[in-house]
Amino acid sequence: MNTRNWSMACAIGALTVAMAADFPEHKPGLWLMTITTAGSPAGPVTERICLDARTDQLLYKMGAGMSQKMCSKIDIQPSGGKVVVDTVCHIMNTTTTGHSVTAFVGSTETHTATVSHFDPPMMGKTESRSTQDGKWLGACPADMKPGDVEMSSARMPHPIRMNLNDMMKGAQ
Repeated sequence: MNTRNWSMACAIGALTVAMAADFPEHKPGLWLMTITTAGSPAGPVTERICLDARTDQLLYKMGAGMSQKMCSKIDIQPSGGKVVVDTVCHIMNTTTTGHSVTAFVGSTETHTATVSHFDPPMMGKTESRSTQDGKWLGACPADMKPGDVEMSSARMPHPIRMNLNDMMKGAQ
């Protein structure tokens, strides 16, 4: 797995713990998530996610479980419409120190900026910077059911679709 995926996994895990503890659930319906990592030749990754309350809770549980398994420190500081998360996570032989700030606009918009440091370097990198923007678009389209995630980027000729609820049936 590349440094972008590891740093995003830590940040998302910590963020979902923060959101579950301190913020209301996401508004049900279709969400567009855009993840941009500095220096990534693939460019931004976009995800369309069909959320309902059950899927939202599943994402929180997945993030909390991942964080507890990999991270020795998770410090969550909510302040107004923002939350700051500082983490220390251990991935293989690398210690990843992460800092993220998420701003919430009600239950329909989020913006997260994350910086991760790797010691020793992971795949030759000592740092990763990324942003994640989420926006509620409205009702899910007829061809998507709750839990469906459709990912795409400039390097993917066709979007990839999976269902989180189906993938996690055995783990719930």
